[in-house]
Order: sequence, then structure tokens, then C-alpha cells
Amino acid sequence: MNSFDDKINKHTEKVIALLNDERERMLSLEELKELDISLGMTEEEWDLMMQKADKNVELAQNHFYYKNYRDAYSTAESAVSVNPYLTQALILMADAALKIYETEDDEDFLLKAEKHAKDVLKQAPAENRAVEILSVINKYETSERNEKKKFKKYALIGGGILIIILSVVFFKPKKEKPADNSVKFELIDAEENANAAWAQVENVIARRDKLIPQLFAAVKIKDSRLTKLINDAESYKNQADMLSGNEKISAESDLQKKYAEITKIIAEDNSSDDVKTLMIQIEGAYNRISVEGRRYNETVKKYNILVKKYGEKYPEFKLKPYFSGN
Repeated sequence: MNSFDDKINKHTEKVIALLNDERERMLSLEELKELDISLGMTEEEWDLMMQKADKNVELAQNHFYYKNYRDAYSTAESAVSVNPYLTQALILMADAALKIYETEDDEDFLLKAEKHAKDVLKQAPAENRAVEILSVINKYETSERNEKKKFKKYALIGGGILIIILSVVFFKPKKEKPADNSVKFELIDAEENANAAWAQVENVIARRDKLIPQLFAAVKIKDSRLTKLINDAESYKNQADMLSGNEKISAESDLQKKYAEITKIIAEDNSSDDVKTLMIQIEGAYNRISVEGRRYNETVKKYNILVKKYGEKYPEFKLKPYFSGN
């Protein structure tokens, strides 16, 4: 006989297929139940599966509260894949998708937010939050259309001006070029962008550094391996606090990896409510560090390319390390 997990997997595959195929009529919850029971699921197993979906909604709400938007989205999605009529889970998916778009500029999630909000209105036409989400999405889409129109307009104007400039330059007698400082200005600009991006990484690291000591205090340490890792991490932290510049960035990368290793062990071996709550908050901090770390690395890549091209001419600009603790 199939295990309970196998039955749940088959159930979710069936629900996801129905959700993705708009040509198929969505079965009612009672019809889904009758189908599952006809395929071997017991009443008790069905009730347990529905309870699991409800718990995932609660967990998704916690993730959203602590700004773990991707975790909130995936957890709410798991709930909907079991019970597609959990309106609160659909609202959470729409809200989380919108936040992911706003914080990470991922346009795919703007489309997902719109779809989930419309799905909510199919189930609950009077649901105000879905209407609010669609209103926000409409403003974003209107703004993007207006920006595209402006771009086309200015592109045409700019193209005309460029043709005039090229005509003047082409027919103008050549003169000796003056000293060109544009490359140095570009390096300065790129360096400032990288510094600003790192400052943002430090802002989210500060949030992590407030939570980690609380976690260590809440954990009942019995494992000698965990004790050693925590002592090593505290030593790393003390060293990182005394550094600056490129050395600070490298040290913070190592420290984030060490914290991630420790919290993974704690998550596996501790089940107290205090630890669980802190772990949700810390996971949110890790996610924000990862997002800001990627943005920092993107700016550093542009800066380092310029340094490699023109570093010999401007030796005061040095390569910056990437943040590898994402």
C-alpha cells in the first residue's frame, strides 16, 4: 500500500495539474476528497492532510511577517497545492509575489501577483486585499508603459541630435584632443556605487548580528561540535569587527558561512518555540543579506572590470573582493 506521503504527493500533483490547465474544471474540495478516498486515502489521512495545509498557511504568515518573502510564497504555495480553496494562502502568495517584485525587481513575480490576486477574486469577489493588490499592480504597469513611451520619444529626439552632432564632427577639421579624465570619473563613480552597495550589506548584517547572540543564548548546547563552532564564530566576529575595507568584506563572507553552518545544525536539533521563532527571523536576515550581497557583487563586477582595464594608468584604484557569503 502506498505511504501517506505518496498519497499526498499524488494529491498535490493532481491539484497542480488542474490549477495549471484552465481548460479543466476545478474540482470542488468535496469532489477532491471523494476522488482521493476512491484511490485509497482514508478519512483520517484526508483530515491530517488538510491540517498540514492549514499549518503551512500559519507558517507562511510568519515568514511574511519577518519579510522572508520567498519562503512565504513557497510555503503558501504548498498549502494551495493541497487545498486550492485556502483563500488566505492565495492572498499570501499574491502579497509575497508583489513584495518580491518590489524588493528584487523580478518582473515574473509581478505577473504571479496579478494571477494570484485574480484567483482570490474568483473565490471571494468581495476580498478587498486582492483588489488593493491589483490596484498597486496596475499603477506599476501604467508607470512602466509611460516610461517606455518617454524612452521612445527621447530616443527619437536623441537620434536626431546625434545625427546633427556626427555631421558637424565629420566635417569639422580635426584638432589635437585635450586630456581625457572621463575614465577616471567613471572609476570614481563605479567605486562609490560599490561602497554604497557594501554599506547596504552592512545594514542587513547588523540585523543578523542582533539576532545571533539571542539564538545562541536560547539553544541548550550539549553537542561539543556545536560548542566549538559557536566559539569559532564568536572569534571570527571579533576579528571582523576590528577590520575595514577589503579585509572586512572577506571576513564577513567567512563569518556568514560559519553562521549558516551553525544555524543549520541548530534547526535540525532544536524544537523549542523560542528557537523556532528566532530561526524564522534569522532566515529572513540571511535572505536579505543574500539579496544585498548579490547587488553588491554586481556593482563590484563593473568596478573591477574598469580597474583591470585602466588600473595601470590609475594605480590608486584597487580591485575589490566579492561577497561570497550569499
